[in-house]
Amino acid sequence: MAKAKRQRKKKPKENKTRTVHANIHYDNAKGEENPNRHYANNKIKTTKYTVLSFLPKNLFEQFHRFANVYFVFIALLNFVPVVNAFQPELALAPVVFILSVTAIKDLWEDYRRHRSDKEINHMDCLVYSREDKRYVEKYWKEVHVGDFVRLRCNEILPADVLLLSSSDPDRLCHIETATLDGETNLKQRQVVRSFFELVRLKHMFFLFFFFFA
Repeated sequence: MAKAKRQRKKKPKENKTRTVHANIHYDNAKGEENPNRHYANNKIKTTKYTVLSFLPKNLFEQFHRFANVYFVFIALLNFVPVVNAFQPELALAPVVFILSVTAIKDLWEDYRRHRSDKEINHMDCLVYSREDKRYVEKYWKEVHVGDFVRLRCNEILPADVLLLSSSDPDRLCHIETATLDGETNLKQRQVVRSFFELVRLKHMFFLFFFFFA
């Protein structure tokens, strides 16, 4: 058995790396022209129901509770003349009332989530536009993978971002993650070293070319 296990080929490790292209080259690209089309958008949706799915989905969830199934079964027995103890309508009324109150509560909570999602999705951030050659204001839900986002002091991050530049002399920035993990202490992040070295080399090449031109 030990030899058989050793002889088994090891499964190749999945390649978890992914390539992200800058969207400034694909502002007007549609469909397969945009290499970032496979990535999800930045729109937040935490609601459980839609207009069509609310009633069947909510009843399905409520009947997963054994107590609801039990009381509905007892109420339905009253429709059988041999075993009925109360009028069928009176036996069914409390169950319908409980199911209705629970459904209204779930609907209200889902509506509050919808309002919260809408408020977050319509927050503003600065995204670079190649056509305008400047940073323009866009909603959070309009941010896509590959966009260049400009963050200001004490501003909430609209998505997971990679720090490419900073106004700090040491190329640092400090972020707070209290909404994610509850920690209020500031965490330090630094500009990606390889990107900074690439920019520095470009500047050195430009100065070299300018000097000898």
